[in-house]
Amino acid sequence: MLRKIAQSISTFDKWNILKGDKVVLISGKDKGKMGTVARVYRRSNEVLVLGINKKFKRVGANQDGQSSGIQEVTRPVHVSKVSLIDPETGKASKIQRGFLEDGSPVRVTKKTGSVVPKPIDPAFKYAHRHKNKVDGVKDTAASDVVKITYQGEDLYQIREQFLQFIKEKEAKEKLLVFDK
Repeated sequence: MLRKIAQSISTFDKWNILKGDKVVLISGKDKGKMGTVARVYRRSNEVLVLGINKKFKRVGANQDGQSSGIQEVTRPVHVSKVSLIDPETGKASKIQRGFLEDGSPVRVTKKTGSVVPKPIDPAFKYAHRHKNKVDGVKDTAASDVVKITYQGEDLYQIREQFLQFIKEKEAKEKLLVFDK
């Protein structure tokens, strides 16, 4: 039964809440609490907010020797129950999409019209993802990458050779005489 319910959930096309955003819960038992989005579950339309929607879970003893007990875990909440915090007022605000003068898309609050910046996560940057990368045997050396190995064709010279060929061909054709 649960599998059928999970398959019938329609997901949102456009998301205004991203990982690292400051949000406030607008309904439920933790209403009014603020937190940071730790993870976004797009398939189930849920977000995991640190410090909000904590539940207790019974944990059994495992093979490593840990004893059983009750553990507190943070559970995800539906995205409709959270709202982004307006950077000017510090309160919950509805978000709309807008564009800057250069054409780049931004998130804008409806009440104050202030721009909500996207959170900067270093894990999204190429340098952070490849900070421990070491060149292997099959990798191309940086000096070989910047070396120019193809000069291209000299189109002017090719055009001149073609025109010369056509002139010679036309000269030969003028010498030919055909009887009727």
